[in-house]
Amino acid sequence: MNTALSEPEALASSDTKKSVKPLFQQVSDHIWSDIMAKNSAQHVALPSERDVAEHYGVSRMTARRALEALELKGLVYSEHRKGRFVSPPRFKYDLSRGYHFFQDAQERGADLDISVVSQAATSADEHVARKLGIENGEPIFEYTRLFRSAHHAIFVETEYLVASRFPGFLENDLNQSTTHIFENQYETYAETGDIVISMRSVEQHEARWLGLTESQSAVELQQVISDKNGVPFCYGRLLWRGELTEFTARTVVNQDAS
Repeated sequence: MNTALSEPEALASSDTKKSVKPLFQQVSDHIWSDIMAKNSAQHVALPSERDVAEHYGVSRMTARRALEALELKGLVYSEHRKGRFVSPPRFKYDLSRGYHFFQDAQERGADLDISVVSQAATSADEHVARKLGIENGEPIFEYTRLFRSAHHAIFVETEYLVASRFPGFLENDLNQSTTHIFENQYETYAETGDIVISMRSVEQHEARWLGLTESQSAVELQQVISDKNGVPFCYGRLLWRGELTEFTARTVVNQDAS
């Protein structure tokens, strides 16, 4: 294992019978103290559930709950069939600047890269048609892209565009900010963005892209981008690894409101 554990006597000497914390939480705290004391680098592997159980003399269930507690705090993340790792600083996503997040990430110096998973000229189903305000079956462009930070998957995005408004769109290099393409080639500028955020279980192909198990949950962000005339031109579905992401927003308060 890459992250070594210190001797468990420190845990045993705390008198677990009198402690107000459950045993799994004590183990969890001790593991994290080790990580902090040794200044473990980002993405360094944590010990396995079996190693934790043997080291502290606890059950596999207690060891699993201890490691899961670190995940719930966002301190570590898991990769399917690879184990758990020390989390990097969370990737910041400003909801009020969501349409321009790629430019913002570049300005922050974030190590962000994009790869196209799929792209197709197809037709809108009822759901997409309703989001874009078009007829069911109308031609659209659909493309899915995977975003990585420091070579680790952060989120996967699928966007839908009205084909008649963006002729030849899929001929562009999509391994870049599509905002630039909208503005520079089609003179289409975003004016508003309606966002809905929810949690859901990932599907098998999404789990494979994000390095999750199919039973895990992720944060889904749906957004409809409209132009200055209030006409929707892009509908996007972004599925985020929540433990690696931090969402922020700025609320404008109307001081004159009664």
